[in-house]
Amino acid sequence: MAFQYIVVPYDGSLHAERALEHAVRLAEGLHATLDIVYVDPTQSELLEQPLAIPTHELNAYFAEEEEDVRERLTALTQSAHPSRVTVLQGHAGKEIVRYAAHVNADLIIIGSRGLGTIQEWMLGSISHYVAQHAQCAVTIVK
Repeated sequence: MAFQYIVVPYDGSLHAERALEHAVRLAEGLHATLDIVYVDPTQSELLEQPLAIPTHELNAYFAEEEEDVRERLTALTQSAHPSRVTVLQGHAGKEIVRYAAHVNADLIIIGSRGLGTIQEWMLGSISHYVAQHAQCAVTIVK
């Protein structure tokens, strides 16, 4: 199977950096489209709480944060063409799976935090969730 559309979630962690490096190399070698996905849970978490912050201030904050993320990730993936950065809001695992299905991704390359079995069971794992629920192939990079 030739992978033509690769999605790589990125959260700034060392594991995500490794996954992104792997995805960039693979996308370059296959001449595949690379889509870097950053899922920001902040907005959905904040909006569930009663706040005394005006909505326009929150929107400005989220817009600025999204632009910062886009600039940082675009700089990291300059050598991978074509590539794009997508910023989503919500639960990371669910949003990654939903997005990959929406764009008909062939492969998701995701970093593993390296949690042990008990830690993963207690805390949950985004990479585990993605591997269990994605409709495409998933590579977990340690």
